[in-house]
Amino acid sequence: FIKSDGTLWGWGYSSFGQLGNTNMTNPIPFQLSTDTDWHKTFAGVANAFFIKTNGTLWGMGNSEFGLLGNGSTTQVNPTLQQIGTATNWQKISASSDMTIGIKTDGTIWGWGQNDQYEMGNNTCCANQLTPIQIGTANHWVDIETSLGASIFALKNDGTLWGWGLNLAGLLADNTVMARSIPTQLNADTDWASIHVGAAHILALKTNGTLWAWG
Repeated sequence: FIKSDGTLWGWGYSSFGQLGNTNMTNPIPFQLSTDTDWHKTFAGVANAFFIKTNGTLWGMGNSEFGLLGNGSTTQVNPTLQQIGTATNWQKISASSDMTIGIKTDGTIWGWGQNDQYEMGNNTCCANQLTPIQIGTANHWVDIETSLGASIFALKNDGTLWGWGLNLAGLLADNTVMARSIPTQLNADTDWASIHVGAAHILALKTNGTLWAWG
């Protein structure tokens, strides 16, 4: 978590270095960095990502498959490191297989495993070790990943899109076939927010109704 003074704190499991050490347990909150310009935090399965007030992206922890986007597949990374040089990161959603990020310019980026078309560029199956843009659209407003290899995103026109692994029918098309590029899930244009579990999804519409599938 981030305090009002901009300092970064954490506790819990850290054997992959996601809290800056390799302890199995960290039972009380402790400061992770002396910097005072932290803005947002995002927890992965065994790693963590942080955005500073200047829009730069940082991470530590497990980078198997390239999960950290630092060009490496080293699993234990207990030191904070900047990911790329971009200064306009907005949100990160990380799974056990890949990591997806959205920038303030409305573009989506991905890195990590690509064995189920997680990178959304119709290629398979080499790991992506650094962030690459997914598609060319620049009007995405939100992103969510499943625990594994499914990705969902909302556009500013209220449409819902998905790609990657179609476990349990997550991509809402009555099949279990993977989708290699971002694919619109239905014709509705009133989706407001999405929340994804391991193999199901909950979605809110602008009229306040709640929908689920998977």
